[in-house]
Amino acid sequence: MTATTAATATTRRPTDLELLSLVREGEHAHFGEIWNRYQGWAHHVARSTTARYDAEDIVQEAFAKVLTSLRNGNGPREGFAHYLRTAIRNVAATWGGRDSRATMVPFTPDTALGSYEFEVTDLGDLEQPFRQLPERWQQVLHLSCLQGLPMATVAETMGMTVGAATALAARARRGLRESLAATRDDYAVAA
Repeated sequence: MTATTAATATTRRPTDLELLSLVREGEHAHFGEIWNRYQGWAHHVARSTTARYDAEDIVQEAFAKVLTSLRNGNGPREGFAHYLRTAIRNVAATWGGRDSRATMVPFTPDTALGSYEFEVTDLGDLEQPFRQLPERWQQVLHLSCLQGLPMATVAETMGMTVGAATALAARARRGLRESLAATRDDYAVAA
């Protein structure tokens, strides 16, 4: 065996199924390689599945469900891409089904103070940038920042995992900062 052949043999890239088997056996760090291989494609699948929810949220939730399944000794034994596509579609369908079953209760002044009803008023300079955010971003910011709820409660209220809620909150805060900066730039140009 030549040195070139030996180097090629030692740098062989593990297959998806090998990585999944390692994760299933408890070596969870290998799931990062699966993420690196599939996250771009997964975002494309999520965007083509629904425009109602943020593709990043759907992808993160689907990957979290796959990882949980693998940790429990289950998960894909062949065809990871097909399994992931199904997980993405299931997340979108579950969220859509949950939202369609949710009963909207009108906000009234006598609503209990402990209510998590989603209504925000009088944000001052933040009002316009806040209203420009997607509704789910507004909701996660309302629950986590304005209500000061722990992320576990926010996740439960929104029907997602804590990791997905944390990531959603981070993107929402970043989006609010960008929206606020754009609004300030608009005021500076107008002045």
